[in-house]
Amino acid sequence: MRFAFVAAAMFATAVPVLAHHASQAEFDKNSPKTIVGVLTRVQWTNPHVRWYLDIKDDKGEVSTWMIQGSGPGAYKANGISAAGVFPIGGTYKALIAPARDGSNGGYIMSWTLPDGTKMDFWLNYGDK
Repeated sequence: MRFAFVAAAMFATAVPVLAHHASQAEFDKNSPKTIVGVLTRVQWTNPHVRWYLDIKDDKGEVSTWMIQGSGPGAYKANGISAAGVFPIGGTYKALIAPARDGSNGGYIMSWTLPDGTKMDFWLNYGDK
C-alpha cells in the first residue's frame, strides 16, 4: 500500500515537469515582430506571465493577442511587479518572438510602455 501511494505521488509530481518546454520550441526568435495594441488583461501567475493586447488591423478589425513571458518570480527578482507597471487600457508596443503555429501570440522580447519607457525582457534577441 505504501509503495502504491509513493508511486502515485511521484507520478503526480512528474507530469507537470514533462509538460514544460523551451520557449524557442514554441516561438520563433529569429523572426521578431512588432505589435501595438491596448492592454486589456494581465495574468501575473505561474508558470508564465501573460499579457493580452487588442490589436487593430488596417481594416479596423480588432484581434486579441496573448503575449507570454517568464514566470512572475523572474520579474520580481528584477524589480518588476504587476502593481502599477502595466496599467490596463494603455497602448503598448511589443517586440515579440511570434508563435510558430501562426496563432495570435508570442513571447515577449521587449515592451515600450505608454510613457515611452522601454523594457528588454529577452537578452540577446538580436543575435541570430
